[in-house]
Amino acid sequence: MLSLKSLSDSEYEKKQGKKIDRELPYFITLITLLATSGLGPYTILKKIVDINLLPTIKGEASKIIKRIDMLGIDPLVALSQAKERPSSKALGEFLGGYVSAIQSGGNVISYLKSKMFSSYEMLENREKQSIEKVSGIVHAYLTAQIVILAVFILIAAVGSSPLTVLMGNGGIPNSDPPYQLLAIPPVMSIVFMKIAQHLNKANIREVEVKKLILYGLPAILAAVVLIFTNVFYSLHINAYILGSGLVAASIWPTIRFNKMYKENLDAETSTPQILRDITEARKAGIGPEKCIIHACKRKDFDTFTPIANGISNKLEWGIPLNNIFDTIQNEIKNFQVLISFRILFEIIFSGGGNVNTLDTLADTSEKIHNIEKTKREMLKPYIMVGFLLISITGFTTILTIQSFSDINEQKSIGQTTMGQKDKVNLGQTNAFIELVSIAIILQAWLAGLFIGRITKGAFSGGFLFSILLTIITMITIITVQFHIVNLSNIMKSPT
Repeated sequence: MLSLKSLSDSEYEKKQGKKIDRELPYFITLITLLATSGLGPYTILKKIVDINLLPTIKGEASKIIKRIDMLGIDPLVALSQAKERPSSKALGEFLGGYVSAIQSGGNVISYLKSKMFSSYEMLENREKQSIEKVSGIVHAYLTAQIVILAVFILIAAVGSSPLTVLMGNGGIPNSDPPYQLLAIPPVMSIVFMKIAQHLNKANIREVEVKKLILYGLPAILAAVVLIFTNVFYSLHINAYILGSGLVAASIWPTIRFNKMYKENLDAETSTPQILRDITEARKAGIGPEKCIIHACKRKDFDTFTPIANGISNKLEWGIPLNNIFDTIQNEIKNFQVLISFRILFEIIFSGGGNVNTLDTLADTSEKIHNIEKTKREMLKPYIMVGFLLISITGFTTILTIQSFSDINEQKSIGQTTMGQKDKVNLGQTNAFIELVSIAIILQAWLAGLFIGRITKGAFSGGFLFSILLTIITMITIITVQFHIVNLSNIMKSPT
């Protein structure tokens, strides 16, 4: 029991360490800029406790404050004790250096700034490492797709009567391996989606689940009901019914997410510009609040313009900075934007807002924006890779199965009479091909969600890719079904 408890504590400490490392650059930035504004360690910690954007750091700061307030410990002693058993090694090193710089009478601001800039370099390196992990997951996913395709082709190619192998002895489908294989690609996509969920952390939130169900579920349910009731069984269009239902279900979340995504990108792009304008206006001797009013009155922030103009108007009306921040937080959920404005308001509210402090804040905001922008650019190629592979594997699979079906049909036609068993087998073959088409369409739709999570950081960002991949897959099925492309004809030798 003790070993299990120790293991559980170790896992908890490890998770806490990862959370702290993600929040550490912003924590160091806060301490640096507030210290530059003339605040001491205790006052800075009290302010950090009020910041909900950094929940893990807030918890650590709360523990230190409690020891100071309840036990009467000196703030520097409390910080020294906190660094001895930190959940994060980087946090312990920072607190140790911070206390040492104060106690030795050294240049505390210089130390803090050096740690701040090095923390952003570490953040950039972590983002690059996360992209490498994403690359590994994508390559594993692509390899698995190719392996599944190879298995299908191998099974189809075995024996003198390939589709007899596919359909099994006597055409009994329920226990045959190919039918089990049909479920593997969608299940595999779900597994990889779960893995990807813990890799690419983005600032964009998912589309609301309730609205997603409200707008998307009816179309999917209608398609499923039509398929299971076999209303159009004789037409063999169940695959197209499913594809149409999935496309219809994806339209609203695509529109919703694209709007949210543009709002977030505009906010990310506009925030460094606003902070830089504030800094330049402050250099001219204008007061901090008036600098914000001046910077936020611009009309070229696209979808972020109403929010920026609202900040300017509220300041002119005399609304407190805390209330203004609450309004911003209600209107936009982008962490990078919120933390930049929260730090800005904190240093101005604390009586800071000198040129050097604002200039440092503008530099860090630009650094954060460049890291996020570079990350998005590095992930974009995976969109094309995913599209090519899903389209090619889906097309090749259905083309191979259909071609072997045509070969068997031609053999049956060449006989003097077609037996009843041959007719049954051909009917089962068509049913099997239809099931393959349904599995490929479902796989294409799920693959779009996977690509969205990898490239945009949200499954909701993959609905557009799901629509495109589903449509492309349906086109490839039509191409094969109506013999626009036929492998057996291509491979015929000219007479």
